[in-house]
Order: sequence, then C-alpha cells, then structure tokens
Amino acid sequence: MKIVYFIFFIVFGVFADNKYYDSRYDYYDIDHFVQNPRLLKKYIDCFLDKGPCTPIGRVFKLVLPEIVITACNKCSPSQKRFAHRTFEAFRNISPQNYAELRRKLDPQNKHFNTFLKSIATNS
Repeated sequence: MKIVYFIFFIVFGVFADNKYYDSRYDYYDIDHFVQNPRLLKKYIDCFLDKGPCTPIGRVFKLVLPEIVITACNKCSPSQKRFAHRTFEAFRNISPQNYAELRRKLDPQNKHFNTFLKSIATNS
C-alpha cells in the first residue's frame, strides 16, 4: 500500500503556494499504476465516496477539484503526464465511474474538457 502513497504525490503533490505541486515523486513508474485495475478501482471508488480512502487518497480527493478547475495549472509536465495516463486508465477500466467522477469534479461541465486538453498536451 505504500506504493500508492507515492503514486498520487506524483500528480498532485501537497497544497502549497509554489509554482508547481510537490515534485518529490515525479519519476515514479506510471505503468505500474495504470496497469493495475484493482488499484485504479480502489482510488476511483475513494474519489466517488464508494469505498474507503487511504490517508493520501483523502488528500488528493480534496485537491482534485482544484486541479480540474485550474486545468492542472500548478502541475509540472511530469505530473500532467501522470494525470493524463491516470484519467485515461480510469476511463478505460470503468467508463461509468469515470463519467460519474467527471460530474462530481465539474458538476456544471465548465472545466473538465479544458483540464483534459491541458494534461493531453504533455502526454
């Protein structure tokens, strides 16, 4: 489970006034995470209030709306690549939960497409 803690720090880091989110885990192997459907499902369930969250999952659950609204403005290129691969994996493993997560993070559907374009430019 410790590996999960490292994974989400890559994308989102910690709240800070820095130009980017915390970058201490930017070099994590994204393939391990996106190729693990069970792990992806646990995190999407956490974000949708359908399952328990790890302590780090709770932090990122709070940060996700900001990331979507700001189009990952404080994400480094590496974090944007990770976000792109993660949201792609969410969409592929569970399209219904992915759609629900989109609605939860952007209920008025004003920001999510901009967010997706922003993270796609660094894939």
